[in-house]
Amino acid sequence: MVSVRHKVVLAPVPYPWLVDALAAIRTLLEESQADERGLVLPDGQVIPDIRLARGRHLRPGSVYLIEDEDEDEDEGKDKDKDADASETVQITVGEWDHRRAVRLELALAADDMNVELDATLKSPDRPSLVEVSGRTRGDAKPRTLFDMAGRARVRLDDWWPAADTDRTPPSAPASARLDHRWIRADVQAVPRPSPSRDDGGWDLHVTVSLRGRRLLRPVAAVVLAVAAGRIRRSVIQSLDNLAARWNDRVPRLVAMNADQLRENLLSKP
Repeated sequence: MVSVRHKVVLAPVPYPWLVDALAAIRTLLEESQADERGLVLPDGQVIPDIRLARGRHLRPGSVYLIEDEDEDEDEGKDKDKDADASETVQITVGEWDHRRAVRLELALAADDMNVELDATLKSPDRPSLVEVSGRTRGDAKPRTLFDMAGRARVRLDDWWPAADTDRTPPSAPASARLDHRWIRADVQAVPRPSPSRDDGGWDLHVTVSLRGRRLLRPVAAVVLAVAAGRIRRSVIQSLDNLAARWNDRVPRLVAMNADQLRENLLSKP
C-alpha cells in the first residue's frame, strides 16, 4: 500500500453564500422553460444544445439530451479515420424537491468512453450532504484499463464546523473511493481553520491511499512499492494544482451576491 498525506490551503466558502448560490441556480432553472428550441432562460435567451427529450421540465423522470459534435476541418487528416467526434450527455431528473433532495442521473456517451453518474444533494435549502457514485466503461481495448467505479460523499453538516471552528468531526467529512480491477484508491479530506490566511481560509488535510485488489494484490503491492516515490510526487502535484485553481476562481465567485451570480449565469449561457 502507498499512503500520501498532504496539506493544501484553500480560500473559504461561507456556508450562507453556498445556500444563496444554490437557491439562485435552482430558481434560474425553475424559471426557465424547455421546448423544441432548447432551454429558454428567463430573459429569453435560448440554449439550443439542451433538449427536453421526455417528460415535463424538472419533473421526476424528465430526460434532457445534450449533444455536441466536433467536426474536424483539417484537410490534411487521414480520411480513413473518423472526421467527426460526437458526444451525447443524457440527464435524468430522479428527484427535484428543494426541501428534501435533488437527484440527477447523468450518462455520457463518447466515441471511446461511457460514463454514468448519480448525484444527490440532500435538503438543498440547507444543504447537508452530497453523494456521487459512478462508473466508467471504455470502448478501447484492453477495456480493463478504463473500467472503473467510484463513489464520493461530503457531509456538509460536519464540513463547516470543522473548517470554521476547528471542531473535531467523528470522521473525515469528505471521502471518496475509486475501484479499478487491479487498484483501489481511497481519499479522505478534513478541513481546519488556516492560521496562514487572513480571510478565514481552510487548511485541507488530504490522505490518499492506494492498494492492490483481488488476485493481483501481491503484484500490485510490488508495483506500488517500486513506484511509491513517483506516485507521491504525482499526487502532491495534482493536489497543489487543484488548490491553485480553486484559489484562483473561488474568491471571485464568493465575492458575488445572489443577484450578481444570477446575472453572471445569464450572461454566460
